[in-house]
Amino acid sequence: MKQIVDSPLAQPQPNERRTFLMSVAAIVIGGIVAVFPFAAGLGVLLDPLRRRSKSAGIADGDDAAKYVRVGPLDVLPPDGIPHQFVLRDDVVDAWTHLPAQRVGTAFLTRTDTADGPKITAFSSVCPHLGCAVDYLPAASEFACPCHDAFFAKDGAVLSGPSPRGLDPLPVEILDRNGGQEIWVAFQRFRMGVAERAPVA
Repeated sequence: MKQIVDSPLAQPQPNERRTFLMSVAAIVIGGIVAVFPFAAGLGVLLDPLRRRSKSAGIADGDDAAKYVRVGPLDVLPPDGIPHQFVLRDDVVDAWTHLPAQRVGTAFLTRTDTADGPKITAFSSVCPHLGCAVDYLPAASEFACPCHDAFFAKDGAVLSGPSPRGLDPLPVEILDRNGGQEIWVAFQRFRMGVAERAPVA
């Protein structure tokens, strides 16, 4: 009987290079699969901060007020009579972005002078308890129907329980889109107090 002698040649081993490449590929693909949800989640979490840093209006230094567009200068007649306008702006609440939402109303008055148009603006919110005031053309005064507060055309208190006059709002006339536009710095103020304290 013949004795089987081991071959001097080495037995074929599994391809170590292929095994190594497959291991590296598995690690890389696993890393991508693990990082993608983390990156997507991080983007979602940081989105409100990114949106907050953007401003569609104009900056007002360190003031908390944000300018919103009222419309072209021609929408406000130069008759010296207060006209009420709806103020619209983009509203961002965490991840929800709502464009052109009503954020408040204001009374604007325009008078044309030799130096150009002059515009004044008052918030339509009564400083007493936050009711909406209206302008009475026949009496040339503002009136709050909730507690019978009355205000002069310049916003000063005439009578009633309001601790201060109507809240003035800064106005800018800007050259935009080939014409002049009215922009108002919309701001809410604390109610029921004599000092004019902005509410963030």
